[in-house]
Amino acid sequence: MVVFTCNHCGETLHKPKVEKHYQFQCRNYKSVTCVDCFKDFRNEEYVVHTKCITEDERYAAKGTFKNGIVKKGEVKQESWLETIKSICDVEKDLKPSIRRLLQTISEYSNVPRKKAKFMNFINSSSGNKVNMQEVEEAWNIIEKFKNSQQNNSKINNNKRPNDDEATSAAAAKKLKITGPTEPPQVTKIEEKKFSFKEKIAEILNEKQSISLKKLQKKIVKAYVRETGENNCEEKVVKKFTKKLKKIPNVTIEDDKVCVV
Repeated sequence: MVVFTCNHCGETLHKPKVEKHYQFQCRNYKSVTCVDCFKDFRNEEYVVHTKCITEDERYAAKGTFKNGIVKKGEVKQESWLETIKSICDVEKDLKPSIRRLLQTISEYSNVPRKKAKFMNFINSSSGNKVNMQEVEEAWNIIEKFKNSQQNNSKINNNKRPNDDEATSAAAAKKLKITGPTEPPQVTKIEEKKFSFKEKIAEILNEKQSISLKKLQKKIVKAYVRETGENNCEEKVVKKFTKKLKKIPNVTIEDDKVCVV
C-alpha cells in the first residue's frame, strides 16, 4: 500500500487516511510526499498514485528488475479495470452521472474488486461527496457486465462443432474403434494337378496295348485339356516318360506299351 508523509505536520499516512487527516487533523491544503519514491503531491494529485517501487526495487543492484516485476494480483486488477473501461465503450444507455462515475473510476489503478471495499473507496476518494446510491448502481452494472462476459466465454468454449466437424469426429471415432479397413484378400487359384499315373492306367485299361507315340499324344492332349496350359509338350513328354517307367505291370517292347 502507498504511504505518504504530510508536508505540514510530518505525520505518516496510509493512503485511505489522507482524506480524514486533512478534514479533522491538519486543516490545511493537501500536501504529501510518497515515502517510497519521494514524489510530492498537492491537493487531489495523490489519488492517482496507487502503487510505487518497493524497498527491494529501490535498493536492488542496477538491472536486477529489468522489464519490471509482475506482482501478485496485478493481472486480475488490470482485467478488472479493463472491464470497467469496456462498459463505458459498449453500454450506450448509461445515465450520464453513472457514465461519468465509471470513467472516473477507470482512471484509478487500485479500484477494489469487492463490493464493500469498492463502496468505501469511491466514497473516500470523492471526499464523501458522491451519491452512494449511484455508486451501488455502478457496482451492479459492473457485476452484470462481468457475469455476461464470463457466460459468453463458457458458451464459446462449449460450442458444438459444425456439421463438417461432427462428421469428421464421427469418422475418426469409427476408425479408432474398428481400425483401418484391410484390403480384400485375393484368393489364390491353385494350379490344377494332373495325375500322369492315373491317366496312363485309364488308357491302358481301355486299350490293353498301344503304341508309345500314340499313348504319349493322348497324355499330352489330356494334360492340356485339364490344366489349360499351352506350349508344354516337351515338359509333359519328359514327365510322361518318367512316370511310365514307374508304373508296375506295364511293359514297353518295340515301341508298344502293354499291360502284363
